[in-house]
Amino acid sequence: MLHYITNIVSIADDYTVVCRFNSGENRQIALKPLLEQLDKTPEIQQLWNTSYFQKVSLDSYGTLTWDNGADFCPDVLYNHSVPV
Repeated sequence: MLHYITNIVSIADDYTVVCRFNSGENRQIALKPLLEQLDKTPEIQQLWNTSYFQKVSLDSYGTLTWDNGADFCPDVLYNHSVPV
């Protein structure tokens, strides 16, 4: 099953986001490890600013995205998340 996000439930200052996926599950995603891994791009570096991180939104494909062009594949996020 290809997963996508239908709703952002909550956003925490520790770079954790809870999302509802098309499977009907709410899942917690710890984005800090992914940010650390991809920290070489200016778009990802900007996400370390917690007030900017909080401006995350969903695009029409169910992807977490920011207005600077940073985004994360929802299927990858599903695989890096845990049910809540």
